[in-house]
Amino acid sequence: MSHGDYENARKIISHVVQKTKPTITQWTEKYSELDKVFIRRGYEQGGFEFFKLSPLLEAKGIFSIERLGSILDSYVGEKRYDRQNHGGLASSFFIALQNGQYGPEGARFYECIKQFLEKRLGRPGAFFWVKLWQMLVCLNYLKLNYHSSFVLYLKQEYADFKQATSVSDNDLLSITTEEWLRFKKIQKPWTKLLGIGENVFDFIVGDISEFKFARDSYKFDSSNHYFLEVTGLRRLIGPQLTQATVVAFLKRLGLPFTTRQINAAIYAYCSVTEAKTYGFCHGMAKCSQCEVSRICERNIPQKQAPAKDFSE
Repeated sequence: MSHGDYENARKIISHVVQKTKPTITQWTEKYSELDKVFIRRGYEQGGFEFFKLSPLLEAKGIFSIERLGSILDSYVGEKRYDRQNHGGLASSFFIALQNGQYGPEGARFYECIKQFLEKRLGRPGAFFWVKLWQMLVCLNYLKLNYHSSFVLYLKQEYADFKQATSVSDNDLLSITTEEWLRFKKIQKPWTKLLGIGENVFDFIVGDISEFKFARDSYKFDSSNHYFLEVTGLRRLIGPQLTQATVVAFLKRLGLPFTTRQINAAIYAYCSVTEAKTYGFCHGMAKCSQCEVSRICERNIPQKQAPAKDFSE
C-alpha cells in the first residue's frame, strides 16, 4: 500500500478519536468500581443495552454481585440455559422469581426485567434471556467462591499465573502490557466466567484508569469490524482480520492515541447505540456530513445485514 493510503488512515482515525472525545471520556472507570463495571459491561452483548437496565437494579438495591449472586443460592436445577425454563417472563424460572421463591432479591430482579421490557427502556438485543441467565449463574459463582468480588477473582487468577499465594491491588494495577498479554494467553481468565469471552473480558477492564496495561486493550466488536470494512482500511491490514492484526495495524500508524482510545472511539462512531450522536457510517446521507468522507471508500451497504456479534 502507498504512503498516501496510510496517511489517509491516520487522518480518518484521528478525526474519529477527536470527534468522539466528549463521549469516550465519560467511559473512564475507577478500579474501586470494578465489581459493578463487571456486571454492567460483562453482559452488554448482542445489542443488549445493559447500561439502561442498571439504574433499575440500582433503584431496587440489588445492583451488586452479592445481591444478584444470591438469587440462585437455592436453585437446584440444571445451571445450563434452557429456553423453556429460563427464556421469558412466563417461563417457570421467572414465575418462581415473581412468586418470591428465590427471595426478595429474585422478586425485585423480576420487577426490573418486567419494567425494562414493558416500558421499552432499552434494546434487549438478540440474546437477552440467555445473557440474563448467564449473568445470574456467573454472579452466583463469584458470590460462592470469591466473596462476591470480581476483583478478588482477578487477583486470584493473576496469583495462580504468578504461582504466588496472593497478590496485592498494586501488583494488579502495575501489570505491564507485555505481562498482561502473557497472563491472558496462559491463564485465559475469562473461561470460568459463564458468558464472558476474551473480547468482553477486555471490554470490562479496558477503561479502568488505574490499570497500566489498559492503554493497549482492544475489543474487536462488530462496530470496529464494520468501520474497517466501510472505510476501506481493512485493505491495509491483510487477509487475516483478527484482534491481533488490527492492533498491529493501529500501532504501525504511530498515532498519538492509545489503542484503547482508538478502540472506544471507533465503537462510538459506528455503533448502533451511539447512532443518534454519530452514526456517520450507517447511511449515505449521514456519511456526507462526515468531515473525512472524501478520503474514505464509503463502502456502505444499501441494505444492512444484522450486526454480527463479535463479543465471544
